[in-house]
Amino acid sequence: MLDLLDFLPTQGHAFYLSRIGVILAAVLFLSLVAFKFVLPVLRKAITKTNHTWDDLLIENKFISRVLLIVPVIAAEKLTYLLFDLPEHVAQDFGHVISIAITLVIASVILAIINTIRDIFDEVESLRTLPIDNIRQLAVLLVYLITTIFIVSIIFDKSPLTLLTGISAAMALVLLIFKDVILGFVAGVQLSLNRLVRVGDWIVFEKGKADGDVISVGLTVVKVRNFDKTITSIPVYDLVSNSFTNWRGMQETGARRIKRALYLDQNSVGYLTQENYEKLKDHPLLKQYLADKIADGASIATKDELPSNRCLSNLGTFRAYIEAYLKEKKEIRNDMLMMCRQLAPTEHGLPLELYCFTETEWLRYEKIQADVFDHLYCVAKYFGLRVFQFGELKQAKSA
Repeated sequence: MLDLLDFLPTQGHAFYLSRIGVILAAVLFLSLVAFKFVLPVLRKAITKTNHTWDDLLIENKFISRVLLIVPVIAAEKLTYLLFDLPEHVAQDFGHVISIAITLVIASVILAIINTIRDIFDEVESLRTLPIDNIRQLAVLLVYLITTIFIVSIIFDKSPLTLLTGISAAMALVLLIFKDVILGFVAGVQLSLNRLVRVGDWIVFEKGKADGDVISVGLTVVKVRNFDKTITSIPVYDLVSNSFTNWRGMQETGARRIKRALYLDQNSVGYLTQENYEKLKDHPLLKQYLADKIADGASIATKDELPSNRCLSNLGTFRAYIEAYLKEKKEIRNDMLMMCRQLAPTEHGLPLELYCFTETEWLRYEKIQADVFDHLYCVAKYFGLRVFQFGELKQAKSA
């Protein structure tokens, strides 16, 4: 190399231009070797392995970013070899090289962070983790640390000294950016506790949000409501206030039906002999009525106060509902199922159904409607009337 320098001009503008040309030519040559020959060979070797993580490294340009160090180091070494730089120029040039190396290292770290995110996306069991939020936090830290190092290089100060100076202004920054910091901390808390994930159905009454989460950031959660509008909720509001997340329902694969049928209390009474004869051979009530009669229950005689335990139309109706739900294939028999009587209200006597069915919204509403359509129709066969205000007013006027 030194022998070749003997052919270069030794003074004037030609001295500088010739040596700069040598440096540029050498850097260009080494860059071509690194990116046109070395990089394809490494890619080919890595793609032949059985692992997927190394393929993700290539996709995120990890190797190409590592090879960026080659032209930087080549430029540094050749500059010091070809030029006898003055002390202040050498110092400034050293700062430029240090900044370039810092940027290369930062880009390599960012490639690693993105690769880790992709690895989590590839593994089914890890997809539920809030890796995207953690990635955003890690990227922010890389940017912050890189900026601190670059500033410390420019001013030729230790990063620790720079941090000491910055800490004096932190109190003012905390005061001015209080809301931003609170949102950031709340976002980290939301991510680590897995309170919300993309795809979750949430209901946030304060923000009038009711729909699917489409984006979870460090400061804002976006929800696509069922009317196709989009609501942006500050993460701090979401963490500091209560909201409903229907993820548990989706993971269980069952959605609850909890709805009451209101009956006119005046229609409640003992099961008459006439109704008993109609119901005793019904497939859903045959066993129930036989067991009750065998257990000592009887049918009340009309216009006589019974002296022993008698069957009621309401109790028989409850037994019918439970048997009906058990026979209905859309209702989950492996989960809690019951028909319970609640306290009477001014709207009638509530008979509440509590069971679980499918989670898909359209199917859920159809199944629930089918169940109550049937119950509204069959109530009259038990001598029961569904409560309605209009009928009450008519009865009073009559």
